Amino acid sequence: MTTRIGLCLLGCGAVARLHSRIARTLPGVDLYFASRSAEKAEAYRRRFRGRGAFGSYEAACASPQVDAVFICTPPSGHVVHARLAARQRKALLIEKPVARSLAELGEIEAEVRSAGVIAMVAENYFFKPAVRVLREHLAAGDIGTLLFLELNRAARSRPTGWRTDPDAMGGGALLEGGVHWVNYLCSLGGPVRAVLAVRPLNGGPSLVPVEDGLELLFRFESGAVGKLLHAWNVPNRLGGLQLSKAYGTLGSIVFESNGVFAAVVGRRKRLRLPGVLDLMGYRAMLRHFLQCVRDRTAPSMSLAVARRDLAIVEAAYRSLASSRFEQPESA
Repeated sequence: MTTRIGLCLLGCGAVARLHSRIARTLPGVDLYFASRSAEKAEAYRRRFRGRGAFGSYEAACASPQVDAVFICTPPSGHVVHARLAARQRKALLIEKPVARSLAELGEIEAEVRSAGVIAMVAENYFFKPAVRVLREHLAAGDIGTLLFLELNRAARSRPTGWRTDPDAMGGGALLEGGVHWVNYLCSLGGPVRAVLAVRPLNGGPSLVPVEDGLELLFRFESGAVGKLLHAWNVPNRLGGLQLSKAYGTLGSIVFESNGVFAAVVGRRKRLRLPGVLDLMGYRAMLRHFLQCVRDRTAPSMSLAVARRDLAIVEAAYRSLASSRFEQPESA
């Protein structure tokens, strides 16, 4: 029999809607919702067939019906809300970016250590089927030794609300959305030694704080080179579809950036369709978190992994100012 978990989503916005659609279909989950507006929390409870609603985050974290909280508030609130939950001994799932800075992440880590609770970051790209498939081929040596890895994610995005607020954001497009792709890149290429960041100087003002598009060059500890294009300021007429590539000493892999397909040409030829039913990895991510809560085991997408990713983002921003390679801060 599946142990039931009381999962409360803190914050009732677009991100909470997305995760609620999936969470309500998973076995053994009792959904709760919390907002600073009791009416909004109740509206979400009715819409997603939840068990209860709270008009404050404090009340939600104090409730004995709640075993775990999913922090879906803007990054500026993550430290405060993680502290509330940890001190009430609730397991934590924190939406990315986990924090606005490594210093803030350090505060979250301290609260989690002190309380001894499970904490995971909602980095769904870590759980994408494409990551598993690509890692299999790289580990098997199907394209030999990895030399170059290129990830491309460029489209037109028109951010609104807190994403246009420098204080709420804490960074630009790379921190808010690009951290997904940093995680993706590290899952395939391994640890990063240094990063160089550049942006166009002729594209007009940024739509968001700091930047709305960057090209990054990575030096991996393995000796391979990585490139990431992440931009919110260019049109994409193909509905978000784009190509990325991995080049090795014996061949290459061309794959759709989101993971729709991967074509391997090297020691063997394969066309892979990693899995469209959970293309973005949301279902696998939630299942993993809930299983960790039930089994009281450490999640694979840990705060330490999120620290690695955030350190790379911060190094990229330092590089943007210095115009040279910068090393990510070590743990």
